[in-house]
Amino acid sequence: MVEDAFETVAIVYSQPETVVMLAMFAQYDIPAYAMGFDHARAAWPMLLALGGIVIRVHPAVADEARALLAEVAQRPAVIRPRFVINPVLHIAFGILAMLLAAPPPTRATATYFLGKARRAGDKSQG
Repeated sequence: MVEDAFETVAIVYSQPETVVMLAMFAQYDIPAYAMGFDHARAAWPMLLALGGIVIRVHPAVADEARALLAEVAQRPAVIRPRFVINPVLHIAFGILAMLLAAPPPTRATATYFLGKARRAGDKSQG
C-alpha cells in the first residue's frame, strides 16, 4: 500500500473560507490542495454530508501550515449576521435563496489539526 504524501491540516465547510485558506498557503509558498472542493462546488447541499472540504499540505511544510492555522484559530470566529432582524423574514429570505440555488451559509465551523502547534499555543496562554 502506498502512503499518501500530503497531510490533512484542516476540514472546512465553507467555499469562501477554503479559497482564502488556499490563498494564504500560496502566499507563504506552502503546497496545498482542497480535497472535495469540486464536490462542494457541484453539490453544495451535500457538503456537510460529504464531510466538508479537506485541506491537505505537503509534509515538508506541514509544521509551518499548522503554525499559520494556530494563529488563525486564536482569533474569535465570525458570527454571521441575519439578513433582516425579523426572524420570520430571515427564514423567508433563506427559503427564497435556496430556491434560487444560492448556497446558504453553513453553521459548522472549520476544524484545524494543529498537532504540536496547539500544544505550544496552550502553554503560552495558560
